[in-house]
Amino acid sequence: MVFFTCNVCGESVKKPAVEKHYQTRCRNSEKNVSCMDCLKDFYGEEYVAHTKCISEAQKYASQSQGFVVKESRNKNAQKQESWMDIIRAILDSSEYNLTPALRSAFQKLQSVDNVPRKKAKFENFVGNCMRLPRQQAAQVWDILEKELNKMKEAKQAELARIKAEKVAELQKQQQQEKEEEEAPPKKKSKLEEPTAEEEPTNATSSDFDWSAHLTKIVGKQAEGIILDKLRNKLLKKYAKHLSVEDLSEKQAKKFQKRFNKQLKLSEALQVDGDLVKVAS
Repeated sequence: MVFFTCNVCGESVKKPAVEKHYQTRCRNSEKNVSCMDCLKDFYGEEYVAHTKCISEAQKYASQSQGFVVKESRNKNAQKQESWMDIIRAILDSSEYNLTPALRSAFQKLQSVDNVPRKKAKFENFVGNCMRLPRQQAAQVWDILEKELNKMKEAKQAELARIKAEKVAELQKQQQQEKEEEEAPPKKKSKLEEPTAEEEPTNATSSDFDWSAHLTKIVGKQAEGIILDKLRNKLLKKYAKHLSVEDLSEKQAKKFQKRFNKQLKLSEALQVDGDLVKVAS
């Protein structure tokens, strides 16, 4: 919940109560508030778009000492922010031809942080908290649902495009590898001695079951696993498979190349930014 300070009277006000504050206590004044966390000033209706702010840890973190606070992975907050994006998109769109009453309802929704995302709860919420008639609440929900479906279709199309690009990139990479394998090997000088990393071992990378190990590691994490953590876990298994404590530079490069390739090829896994999880 975002809190503001009224720059007229100095009172602290929750975001949903700003409108009421300027209709009662400071009714003869223009809206002029500042966020209590980031201290940014907002004039008129600018405060409506300020849906979330920095945390206490971020506010007082010492950047000069190299301390950077990691963003929390609050799924509910992310879903709520996506929901607010839909409301803002509807207000900015000319497609829906909103009546003054419906536009006012969406503007009120925009200033609330905890809008329900299920139909029954949503209609109860706007009926009880915002005093909207049930028929109007149903109209608002229908518009929200239509915009949500439109965004889902756009997202699916974007994911399909990205997947097609990845497949094309992998096919190109595989073709290059095939051409390299078919190219005649370079002749070695008779004086050259085989290096330690070229010495044969009992196990090779070719009989390492990449897909099974990746799926097993990720499958143990219900919420998914950070990409770097997954790489480190698989690296240990790969080194153990080769019966070495540390990989040589050449082996490490080969591991990284195969890791990236197998992750892209795997249909059982899904990469979302720096998070890897089982595909739904």
